[in-house]
Amino acid sequence: MSINNHLNKVLGDFLSKPSELISNQQLTSCIDLTLLNEQASPNDLSSINHLAARHQVAALCVFPKDLVHCKKHSDIHLATVINFPHGNQNLNECVTQINQSRLNGVKEIDYVIPFRAYLEGKEQEAINHAAAISTYCKEQGLLLKVILETGEFSDLAMLYQLTNELLTLNIDFLKTSTGKTPQGASLSAVFTLLSALKDSRKNCGIKVSGGIKTVAQAKNYAALAQYFLQKTIDKNWFRIGASSLLEELTKSN
Repeated sequence: MSINNHLNKVLGDFLSKPSELISNQQLTSCIDLTLLNEQASPNDLSSINHLAARHQVAALCVFPKDLVHCKKHSDIHLATVINFPHGNQNLNECVTQINQSRLNGVKEIDYVIPFRAYLEGKEQEAINHAAAISTYCKEQGLLLKVILETGEFSDLAMLYQLTNELLTLNIDFLKTSTGKTPQGASLSAVFTLLSALKDSRKNCGIKVSGGIKTVAQAKNYAALAQYFLQKTIDKNWFRIGASSLLEELTKSN
């Protein structure tokens, strides 16, 4: 069965089931609260720090340059983005940035694979880059989320192939999008990543990000992940990258 046919079959079954069993609090605890704005002020960063602590999200994600303005919370990890958003930095630049971020308290790395290179036929070059980053993060005790930029893949079979290749690197999370391209997360892309995860039986999580602004959207993605992997969502394997969503979740409580 092709991926598209399988997608239609599974989504038809999934969408017939209710997602109300997932609470707003469950979703809140899985949020990577994100502020990726080059013009973010110290006041903006102070405000998002306060929100992260108040609502006990999974992680707070900011640019490397903004880490110095973020407080270290024992139960909320600091995260940052590397090779972001275009995935075109060389390996030395990425490693240097990761190391400096680690010294500034980072525990989690959201890294963009060189997706353009992969799409242009330089698959091994992209995978080798990701493999080196994965090895370095493991040596430094950092959790690694690999951003595939799924909206740039029109061919779901190619996306499935890339996902499988990444899973051989023993990464911690697959992540859909930077949020900086026209197409962010989509049900078809998340379905493809979850299919590869289920088929591989690898112990890897998934982070859905890019354009998720409503509680209903978030619950659909969380329910799809639960349905596929047959386990209750928690921050150890499921994340949502969001900024405005937190306000909607807490408002709806």
